[in-house]
Amino acid sequence: MRHELIGLKARVENSSDPTLLGICGTIIDETRDMLVIEQAEGTKIVPKGSSKFMFTLPGGEEVEIEGAKLVRRPEERVKRRR
Repeated sequence: MRHELIGLKARVENSSDPTLLGICGTIIDETRDMLVIEQAEGTKIVPKGSSKFMFTLPGGEEVEIEGAKLVRRPEERVKRRR
């Protein structure tokens, strides 16, 4: 995925950690291995590599992506060639 993730709505669809399932909110930060998702109850840090996410793009389209495909620094992922 070559899209900027910060600001998108995200939902954790699957995770090796059952306590993370269903976390839903806005991505406020991203590192190489983690997404920081802001919810009404506070922020959650979710590992990319062991989770599957549903992202809502600005146009309303929903895209499901395996987090392992996102594991890299954000600036590397955005400018990476296909």
